[in-house]
Amino acid sequence: MKKPYGGITNISKYLLEQYGEKGVMVRRGRSCLMNHKSMEQISGRITRNCSVVAVTRVIDYYRQTLKLPGIPEDIGQIYKKVEEIATDYGYTDKRGTIPFFIAGITREAFKQYGIKARCRGIYVWSFEKHVVKEISAGRPIIMNIARGYYKDHTVVVAGYSIWKVGNRMIPILRVIDGWKSGIHYIDYEAFAKDISQSIFGSFNTTVIG
Repeated sequence: MKKPYGGITNISKYLLEQYGEKGVMVRRGRSCLMNHKSMEQISGRITRNCSVVAVTRVIDYYRQTLKLPGIPEDIGQIYKKVEEIATDYGYTDKRGTIPFFIAGITREAFKQYGIKARCRGIYVWSFEKHVVKEISAGRPIIMNIARGYYKDHTVVVAGYSIWKVGNRMIPILRVIDGWKSGIHYIDYEAFAKDISQSIFGSFNTTVIG
């Protein structure tokens, strides 16, 4: 029985169950250290606000790493501002956020704090060109997923690693999924192959300044 591509907590154990070997890590990108509380802990309620929380995490991350002035230290306060902006873009508790608007919401939220951010939605992407490049530059990625384990869900990619399993290289994404607090992992290989025939979501990148 195939394992789901996401929600992984123990990579070696997952690789052993999925591919028959534990695997050896051959490369690891830097990790973007960021708030990894659950959606409920950040927003104070359980609802379809994964994209709003993801944008909030990214703003809080840049506040900390770049020492950006004017952004509240309380992540709950940042969340309220982002939710307000997201509501103008059509966000509701019932249907959540339309993925095409994530970049606009992020840009607008930074602007509210007087910070210029270049935010892009990327709909055709590659592991090397987007994940490796962005994470290497210390820039977390907002990832909206259309199908499978994280169907209609938005996570933040905060790092990656590449594992050798037999003759195969398996890229693994380090993500904060918001369903639970803490770090989880996505088997990018299983994820990309499982749904390669469809539009499965988007990446959103943010560059400050």
